[in-house]
Amino acid sequence: MVFPRALASRAANKVMLRMAGHLAFADLEHVGRRSGRTRHTPVRAFRNRDTVVIGLNFGRRSDWYRNIEAAGTCRIRLGGRELTLGAPELVPVEQGTKAMPWPFRFALRHIVHTAECVELPVLAERRS
Repeated sequence: MVFPRALASRAANKVMLRMAGHLAFADLEHVGRRSGRTRHTPVRAFRNRDTVVIGLNFGRRSDWYRNIEAAGTCRIRLGGRELTLGAPELVPVEQGTKAMPWPFRFALRHIVHTAECVELPVLAERRS
């Protein structure tokens, strides 16, 4: 049986994935570390030259983070581009949010109370 909370979460994820590429919404594609299946997770991501930064809102135990940490790579659809990203590096939120627009920086630090961000190097890119 699927619980109402799980249904709401699935519906929200579908909407967020459709918004990928707009307003810093991104579609993070990663491979499950146990299942080997391709997964898509909606995230808020920001590009700063050759790095993509994602706030780790739910901490290091997030499945998507553990998957990209295990694989050492992932892909993301962001701003009309498909980027191949390298190994993630955890950084304090103060460092990770430096290049973000102030509303997102403020929200991550003071509303969501995010402690860390993930920085991922851009290895390759193409138009999506």
